Amino acid sequence: MEQFYEAIGKIVAVGGGAAAIAYGLFLFLGKRWIEDKFSMRLESYKNEQQKNLEDFKYQINALFNRVLKIHDKEMEILPEAWAKLHDAIDLTSNLVSVYQEYPDFKRLKDTEVISYLESIKWKQHQIDELLEATDRNKHFQEKIFWHRLGDAQKRFSDFHKYITRNKIFMGEELKSHFSKVGDLLWESLVTREVGEEVKDHKMIVESYKKLKENLNQIVSEIEKLMQERLRYYDAV
Repeated sequence: MEQFYEAIGKIVAVGGGAAAIAYGLFLFLGKRWIEDKFSMRLESYKNEQQKNLEDFKYQINALFNRVLKIHDKEMEILPEAWAKLHDAIDLTSNLVSVYQEYPDFKRLKDTEVISYLESIKWKQHQIDELLEATDRNKHFQEKIFWHRLGDAQKRFSDFHKYITRNKIFMGEELKSHFSKVGDLLWESLVTREVGEEVKDHKMIVESYKKLKENLNQIVSEIEKLMQERLRYYDAV
């Protein structure tokens, strides 16, 4: 480039005024050309940067919306999971408890017996069997266990299915603790059922003892983790 301008300078020196005018025109047009090129490049760069910025904003907004949807889903499932957990705990704890309460049918009239059994959803043939039993109290205590077991298993199943379907929206710690409490409840139900079938008092006591010793700690951890998540959303 320097050699080019040097050559132009020599032409001006030789050619005189006309050459000077031509040289000045060249410098002016050359400068305008450079400025125009620079402006075009600058505008193109600005447009490209603006496009990149808009793309980045779109990606951020899309990511933020996905995160919000996940958080909203978690806020929806956590209270329901907590409620289903306690439903399962209540029925399982009552079933495996070594302290059971039963009505005394010896002191009740037949109409009162029927009313009570209907209130706990016994079928008519089951009511008839109890009314015809020689020892109504013993008959009831033998039969009611299986009714309560069925109810406890159903509540546990509701809890387990809900957690399985929604665990993708939970943190790893929560999933782990829900899994632990599920295993504990199910083991207690199975141990109690087998103990009842074989009339093994040791197994019956064991199902109650293991649940009592381990349940509160796991549930407390779940409660703590859930409160942390809920406080986090309040802060957001």
